[in-house]
Amino acid sequence: MIVVDANILVYSLIEGDYSPLVQKLREKDADWRTAGLCLHEVLNVLATYQRRDILKLAQCKKLLEHAERFMKVAQCDVKMDMALAVAAKYTITGYDAQYVALAQSLNVPLITEDRKLREAVPGIAVSMQAFLAQ
Repeated sequence: MIVVDANILVYSLIEGDYSPLVQKLREKDADWRTAGLCLHEVLNVLATYQRRDILKLAQCKKLLEHAERFMKVAQCDVKMDMALAVAAKYTITGYDAQYVALAQSLNVPLITEDRKLREAVPGIAVSMQAFLAQ
């Protein structure tokens, strides 16, 4: 089991440079968990892609449906008081702290391509490449 943040979910939904790594990540560990916030962040990315004409609205709707199906299985409750403590301890956003708190409560790594987050919480947050190398 691993915790993934929104960028990993977006990379799994949209074909791109990270697609091969996402596929390897799924092969190594297909049991993904995430915070409820993830769907909101994915929606924001899709809205941005649509607004910038990177994706059509119909494509975004289809991708959002995939994300919603994923969330039905993967979403876990996050203790907000724990997230607040994590945010204070590591000086990170409340959003990032939710993913970190979830990973800590499940005692699993958080997979993210957010370099700043990985630097803030080493040993908890790791890149796809680092996780695959383990």
